[in-house]
Amino acid sequence: MNRNVFNYVVIFLLLFVSTASVIVFYLELRTTKEEVTEYTTLQEQFTTITNNPTIEFTDKSIDESEDVIPTIPPEWVGLPYLTVDFETLLIINPDSVGWIAIPLTPVSYPVVQTKNNTKYLTTSFNGNYSKAGTPFVDSNNDIQNLDTNTIIYSHNMGTGRDDMFSSLLEYKDYEYYLDNKYIQFDTIFQRYGWWEIFAVIEYDIRSNDFQYLQLSFINATDFMNWIKNAKELSVHDIDIDITPHDRILMLSTCDRGNYGRSGRMFILAVNIIESNNIQREEIEGYG
Repeated sequence: MNRNVFNYVVIFLLLFVSTASVIVFYLELRTTKEEVTEYTTLQEQFTTITNNPTIEFTDKSIDESEDVIPTIPPEWVGLPYLTVDFETLLIINPDSVGWIAIPLTPVSYPVVQTKNNTKYLTTSFNGNYSKAGTPFVDSNNDIQNLDTNTIIYSHNMGTGRDDMFSSLLEYKDYEYYLDNKYIQFDTIFQRYGWWEIFAVIEYDIRSNDFQYLQLSFINATDFMNWIKNAKELSVHDIDIDITPHDRILMLSTCDRGNYGRSGRMFILAVNIIESNNIQREEIEGYG
């Protein structure tokens, strides 16, 4: 092969690789836009923002004979609370079970649940193939009468994207936690109001240091030991009291920063309902 032919071949290969790279980048960009647009449309069509909401808790575990008086802390004032059209969402997707939102962050999504923890890893809310998937509740959780610990999974979409649960990695920064420490999670059955974050955990799932998949507990001591363990593993020292009667919400996503493919980020929050010392375990059995 003479030198001119060789140069032409090299130039052709470089052009081919460059063109292919541009095409792949374009397709990835278009896919990202479509995935983000799908959920933005759902937010616009099926949620309504209510500032300074008066929250009427409808927790069925609370004895209706008790006088329940929710306390609204000053820091809640002005937080955008979402009212969700669950009836229509259920028509679009019968697997709908709730809505998760963290005010002033990218997190605001419908939540689904099915008989396994794989379907919605690659299925959008509208039923299309999607790398983003849909936030979903652990298949073993009781969504109608929430377990002591309810787990919601969603993807960390990686560099350059903040959709799904990607932004949860920002909670490693203490100032970010202080600015975004309340979560709204309501279900199609009940309105639970705000959940306050009390632990941010970077975790290697190859470890046995924390039973993160535990949904219910034998007794109050078992639960409080689990809470103590979670607080000890938290990257931040957060002074929030948890009682044996509380419910926990755990958000889970991938975090490959320290542990590679086995790395996870867990955000744990407690449901905030101040009542007259309601004894959940005496009403419905613990967990």
